[in-house]
Amino acid sequence: MGWSEMQRIPNEYNDKFRSIDAKLLQLFCERKALANGKRYFPSKEIMQQWAITYDLDIPQISWLLHSLNEGRHSVVPDEPGELINVLPVMQKSVVNGFRYVLTHAMQHQNGSIVFLEIEHLSTNENIGHIRPHLLLEVTGKQQYSVRRNGTHGGGGQTQVRFLVTPRLPDPIQEVQFALIPYAIPMESPPKEVILDQEIRFGGANPA
Repeated sequence: MGWSEMQRIPNEYNDKFRSIDAKLLQLFCERKALANGKRYFPSKEIMQQWAITYDLDIPQISWLLHSLNEGRHSVVPDEPGELINVLPVMQKSVVNGFRYVLTHAMQHQNGSIVFLEIEHLSTNENIGHIRPHLLLEVTGKQQYSVRRNGTHGGGGQTQVRFLVTPRLPDPIQEVQFALIPYAIPMESPPKEVILDQEIRFGGANPA
């Protein structure tokens, strides 16, 4: 089979999109110049008003503003590097029937991996899966960049890991932790795969 010519992908980009994008870039540059390297974030009340006005979810608004705050100052390594030690955190909060516990931080060469445990406290309601639209916020003497580093769980419990750079200080009392709404907008929900085929071990599986 020979090579075929590459076909140009249809692009419906037009002057309306161009005008909007130009305004977005202009506003982005104005905000970056005004912030001058610092992070600025609106209050909970402002976020709630915007969510109503623009018909958006608060976690999605938070994701956008968090991205603007990070900008070019966000340098998060792909790998945390060699493990140095484990730092106990043990900070707990109970909100609306859920317990949130920051248990510990794995101190690596390039950053820290902080573990968050979430548990639904009610035994009268069956919850199959918790989907935390949250991001860890770290406040201290210097600026910290944070990104999600994995999540798993079920049955009313879940664990979330966050990669924090630079590495957290020891003692941990030098920094403060908070959880803020955060969710990357998705045009469509993630694909669901159902595995319901009979599986046999030690022999031939059905075709």
